[in-house]
Amino acid sequence: MEKLALFFCMTAGVMWAGSGVAAQHFFAHSELDAMDLTAFRMFCTSFIMAAVTLSRGHWARNWAVMKREPRLWGQIVFYGLVGLMAMHFAYFEAIDLGNAAVVTVLQYTCPAMVICWLAFRQRAWPEPGSALAVVMAILGTFFLVTGGRLDALSVSQDCLFWAMASAVFYAVAAVFPKHLTGRLDNSFLLTWGMLFGAVASWLMTDHLNFLDFFHAELLPDLFVIVVCGTAVAFICYNAGLAYLSADQASLTTTVEPVASVLLSYVLFHTTFGPVQAGGILLIVAAIAMPTLWRRHVRSA
Repeated sequence: MEKLALFFCMTAGVMWAGSGVAAQHFFAHSELDAMDLTAFRMFCTSFIMAAVTLSRGHWARNWAVMKREPRLWGQIVFYGLVGLMAMHFAYFEAIDLGNAAVVTVLQYTCPAMVICWLAFRQRAWPEPGSALAVVMAILGTFFLVTGGRLDALSVSQDCLFWAMASAVFYAVAAVFPKHLTGRLDNSFLLTWGMLFGAVASWLMTDHLNFLDFFHAELLPDLFVIVVCGTAVAFICYNAGLAYLSADQASLTTTVEPVASVLLSYVLFHTTFGPVQAGGILLIVAAIAMPTLWRRHVRSA
């Protein structure tokens, strides 16, 4: 069962990576922009997560919690706008300006940002494994964006800005709702967070017409972004998570940036020099380092 659970979690990582690569293809063949795609995906995701919650028979229980604690609505709105919407927009905008492989890898500096935030909040140095992960993430980012040359960036400044912004908002989306997930199902929380973010992003678009998405050449991209990258990935990850420890689950997150690099190479022939490849490996290793360090300490 553990091997099957690992397979499910790794499948989710590949699906998430595929959604980024599909977004790159989408922008190359459409005049729609990052905010348009953000609004469309978040509306679709909201409906999918609502269906998941209803199918599990959990809607009434979660709704009862919201009726008892109406102040939670304000927190969900914040989560939807500052966490989910901002993360989606920054991620798609960075891909539009650059490529999915670089952006996805840079977004996964998020765990290092969370480590720094928790250390600052707790006024304590992180454990050695976490501190090493931060150093590796910083070095990996430096090597990836410079390619070893201090006089030039291997990606545009705008792409770098939005990619790092997506990592910051990813950290917000990861940390902020921790106190909510103990009271509400994750699918219910995503239903409303995505809906609030979708409405906000739709209001920021320039008269978005959803019919513009339904062109034959864009439908495969939308299927990967919305269905595979949302519904299938969510179901697979949660199915695997039920049978894995927290450490095992955290290690599976290294699959997404690796899969994104491989898919970008196969589909778009995106290549990296030796220094950039070393940076990618450092960032991927930084994701796993805290877990591997804890395992080493326990075994010692």
